[in-house]
Amino acid sequence: MISDSHPATNQARGRSSRGAILLALSVGALTTFAVHAANLSFLNNSPISLFQQEDVDLMTENARKVLDSSDPAARQSWSNPKTGASGFAQAKGQFTSSGGLPCKRLRVMNKARNLQSDSIFTLCKSADRGWVIDTDARPAGG
Repeated sequence: MISDSHPATNQARGRSSRGAILLALSVGALTTFAVHAANLSFLNNSPISLFQQEDVDLMTENARKVLDSSDPAARQSWSNPKTGASGFAQAKGQFTSSGGLPCKRLRVMNKARNLQSDSIFTLCKSADRGWVIDTDARPAGG
């Protein structure tokens, strides 16, 4: 984790990292399903379409905890009693990419009302961008 003595800098980096994870998860969901959909109307039937900002924040923080955990089998759940939305993130393996970056396979499951989604993403952590989806990442030497 990046360390800095100035709290405002750390807070900005935290927001940037949180935004990168959310963007990565959202973009990953889009690219995962884009092959199967001629347009994006399928997102209207996904849990995230029903999320309030608080749900998005809980999901994102939850994913970051799993990604930043040293436990290769980390699993973290979240739930928002105000909206009824919930989900979990689960590490499904980790490796060092051929480019030398730490990478993890992350399972993300979300629920809202009667909708549920379950996806697996490969994310790698770079010093300047934090955790970002990298569909091309492969283990070093493999």
